[in-house]
Amino acid sequence: MLSIANVLNGNTLIAVNALLCGVSALVMYVVRSENWRAAGIRWWARSNLCFAAGFAMLLSYPIGLSHYFDVLGANLLIDVGAILAYVAVVRFLERPLHALWLIVPSVALMAVEVILFMHEGVNMSDIVLLGATGRAIVTFGAGWQLLHNAGPQLRPASTLSAIFHFLWVLMLFVRVAWWQFAGYAEIDWDPTTPMALTARILLTFVVTPSYLWMLTRRLDYELVRQAHEDALTGVANRRAIWEQAPRALADASRDGRSVCLLMIDVDHFKAVNDGFGHAMGDKVLVGIASELASRLREDEVVARVGGEEFMVLLPGIAVEDAVNLAERLRRAVESLKFPLPGGGHLNCTVSIGMSLFEGRDGNWEGLVQDADSALYCAKRLGRNRVEFAPPHAALIPA
Repeated sequence: MLSIANVLNGNTLIAVNALLCGVSALVMYVVRSENWRAAGIRWWARSNLCFAAGFAMLLSYPIGLSHYFDVLGANLLIDVGAILAYVAVVRFLERPLHALWLIVPSVALMAVEVILFMHEGVNMSDIVLLGATGRAIVTFGAGWQLLHNAGPQLRPASTLSAIFHFLWVLMLFVRVAWWQFAGYAEIDWDPTTPMALTARILLTFVVTPSYLWMLTRRLDYELVRQAHEDALTGVANRRAIWEQAPRALADASRDGRSVCLLMIDVDHFKAVNDGFGHAMGDKVLVGIASELASRLREDEVVARVGGEEFMVLLPGIAVEDAVNLAERLRRAVESLKFPLPGGGHLNCTVSIGMSLFEGRDGNWEGLVQDADSALYCAKRLGRNRVEFAPPHAALIPA
């Protein structure tokens, strides 16, 4: 039986690293071809390709023209792979460009590594010190980004990946410390190389699935978001509010609170489309939706439920506060000005119908029907006004 020492010799570990990184690069390129909008995936593929090429060069140097240049080239490819991995994380997490500043010291260390090599030849102590430190900088940066800037939907996978990035940084500094000590004590053998190669295998084995896991979770989140968000305005859609409202009513019934519903319709919207075009109509809808959303609390929901119709769900609000909010929303929309291509601006108004659930008998369908009836009343009475469904109609100022 082969001993562990025979199996885990340097060349075997280098070959496994090259193969694993090559497979990871291929997987990332395939994923990129199927998900072309996934930022960062292409950079991860390039990173793994550089790692694979660097490890392959380390394997091939005995038959090269100059193994000294092979060693330097292999280390520089691995350095570039670490930098590209950092770029991939920044791009995937959609961080600003200035987050890439850690590349600067890493590239500077690569430049020093090349200069020293050209003057002194192969000095493993210097190569390890400069190369490992440069990789540690960008690897730590990648782990930091994954730990602190990933969204909640990515947190489990990003945290796992960040932990292994930090462990790899620790391994790199152990390797640096050993080579500085070995150079001082004139020790020829190196226990850190198989340790580092094994740790690198583990890092690739864990991080690549973690990235795919993050991508899957992001795609799942996007599918859920798209299913519950209006594509034009970005507010909730009919499906979303129809799912949330029954829960809000059940909570209100249990806690003895009220729920108010506003049914909002843009006045004369067909005239906007006919007179100024559908592009202007879309701008009006987006502007009104944004204005409504900006004036609501976190637990209040605005949804676009039809062409020019919106609903606002107000859980746990007092009747008087709901009336005041509806009037503020009406005035806020009335004050909006939409610039016209030929000069001037367009003003729009809304009519609002209100209904109230007070924790007694009633259901969501009845609440919607009452709000719709109040909206019809507001339209019939001249538009650009708020009306409340009986028995609360008297709460609306004349």
